[in-house]
Amino acid sequence: MTSIRLILPLLICFISLAFSPATAPARTEPVQRPNVLFLAIDDLRPELASYGAKVQTPNLDRFARTAMQFDRAYCQQAVCGASRLSIMSGLYPTHTKEQTYHIKDWRSRHPDLLTLNQHFKANGYRTIGLGKIYHASSGKGVDEANWSQWIKVSAPGYVTPESKAARKENTEHNRGPLTELADVDDETYIDGQRAIKAAELLSQLAKDSDQSQPFFLAVGLTKPHLPFVAPKKYWDLYQRDQFKMPSNVGIPEGYPEQAAKLTAGEMQKYADYEGERPTDFSDDLNKRLLHGYAACVSYMDANLGVIMKALQENGLAENTIVVFWGDHGYKLGDHSTWCKHTNFECDARVPLMVRAPESVAGQRLQQPVELIDLYPTLCELTGLKIPDHCQGKSFAGLLKDPTAKHRDTAYSSYPFSRDKIGHSIRTGDFRFTEWFNREEDGKSVGPRVLTNLVSDSGETKNLIDDPEHAETVEKAKRLLRQRIRAAIE
Repeated sequence: MTSIRLILPLLICFISLAFSPATAPARTEPVQRPNVLFLAIDDLRPELASYGAKVQTPNLDRFARTAMQFDRAYCQQAVCGASRLSIMSGLYPTHTKEQTYHIKDWRSRHPDLLTLNQHFKANGYRTIGLGKIYHASSGKGVDEANWSQWIKVSAPGYVTPESKAARKENTEHNRGPLTELADVDDETYIDGQRAIKAAELLSQLAKDSDQSQPFFLAVGLTKPHLPFVAPKKYWDLYQRDQFKMPSNVGIPEGYPEQAAKLTAGEMQKYADYEGERPTDFSDDLNKRLLHGYAACVSYMDANLGVIMKALQENGLAENTIVVFWGDHGYKLGDHSTWCKHTNFECDARVPLMVRAPESVAGQRLQQPVELIDLYPTLCELTGLKIPDHCQGKSFAGLLKDPTAKHRDTAYSSYPFSRDKIGHSIRTGDFRFTEWFNREEDGKSVGPRVLTNLVSDSGETKNLIDDPEHAETVEKAKRLLRQRIRAAIE
């Protein structure tokens, strides 16, 4: 009995020491996944100061100094609907066959498709969308059921009596003039309203549950999409006479005229379109359009500034991945036309900037990347599994090491008729385009166009028959066919 009395206290002491805080395994707090701020801009080519353009974009200039800027980023099809669904689905338009700009009922055709917002929601993110992320800003096409919250914002498209009257008189298309200059506040137009709403959301997200649930906030701004409408103060940043039309008025020899979209059909629906095609435009209209596009870009920049200020002031910037992207490029009088809808470099090339925790800041990267790469990149950056269906390639490694290997080519396509499609690649200094039958994958119908984007940045000279570039042509043909097969499969 005496021995038990002596041993028991020692045993209790031993047990207490074994499980004391000093010797117990240290508790680790769960790692907070980074938030995502996904900023989509409509019809914006790399017409920004950080890309060398003569526009005033102070907010994006500041952001570029803290982010990685991709100078060779490309969409997969130069039109809103197809490009945006490709980004959000992780699939090429040539794979899904969703190749138009009004994609409204795609979910019925692809009921099991795991979208980017759906994947983040399933993995614990609070996903919020507003504005133009998919083609529309409401209705079936926005995939509303697969967001935690979808927010609808409304505002008038035109505000002046003259613009409203012109729209009313245009009974065939119900569209007003191509531009509007109104002395109004930023929030009068819808993008100003979206910026305010996004700022309010960021403030609320910073307060909710001490930020215990990460968020994926997607904000889509419409400008500089037609019509070019912006408050007067953004028009006043520029003088009309400082604008002039580009010098690349022609198209390469052999480039199908129908594929070059020389009528700028999208513009024809507006009330003050002049003549049969843009070559009929007066100098006054051309300069007004160039002026209006620049004003809209500066207006977009101001709205981005409202959102970025809210991100910073609410203490969210440090743990938030910010992605700024344009859905496709745009012609500003290039090749004697306007808008997008072609295989030209200026239609396929887009602005793209990414800022992530621990990423390299303030660098411009020349390696080609594709917008379809955003889905897997965001998965890798946030620690989510990349879904097996994704056809893009993560470029997360480039954000920490700009010399890392990623892509050698960038691929895009554009169907210019019911039975013909142009496939293109950017490879090195060259853009190569070849036209095929849409229903017979891999069967070329020609023609072929090779342009040197260093010596001929405006893409007006076809080098396809130049003996000095015969080897480049053969290599480009081989690479293009590889990219087409990989995209379709």
